[in-house]
Amino acid sequence: MEEKNSKNEWEQLWAIRLGDKRFCIGCIPFFAFDLALGDEVETDENYVIQRVIKESGHYTFRVWFGNSTDQEIKNEVLKFMDNLPVELEWSSANLLAISAPDPSQAKQVADYLYTQQSMEYLIYETGRTTRNP
Repeated sequence: MEEKNSKNEWEQLWAIRLGDKRFCIGCIPFFAFDLALGDEVETDENYVIQRVIKESGHYTFRVWFGNSTDQEIKNEVLKFMDNLPVELEWSSANLLAISAPDPSQAKQVADYLYTQQSMEYLIYETGRTTRNP
C-alpha cells in the first residue's frame, strides 16, 4: 500500500497461496515497487503484503506508450520481446508490464527500452527502488 496525497492507493495482485499468510506472486506488478513475478511474500490478516520472504530474481519493467510519436512502436517492442524469454502483461492499451527472469535478460530489456525512450517512443521504469539491471 502506498499513501499519495493523503489517499491510500492499492494494487490487487494475483497470487498462489503457499501458507496461512504466505503467497507467491503470480502476475507482474504494474504499480507496486520492489515486488516481482514469483516473489514469495508474507501478508497480514487483511492480505496486505508486509514483506518479501524470498525474491524470485525476476526484474519488472513498466512501459507507457500513451505519449508515443510512433504508432508502430508497440508492435516493434513486442517483436523485440518475442526474441527473449520474458513474460508480458497489458494493463491497458498503453501500459505494458515486462518480467525478465534474470540479470542478463533484464539488461537486454533495459538497454532496448532506454533506446526507445531516448527517441521519445515510450516511457519506461523499473519496478525496483533498491537495485537496477
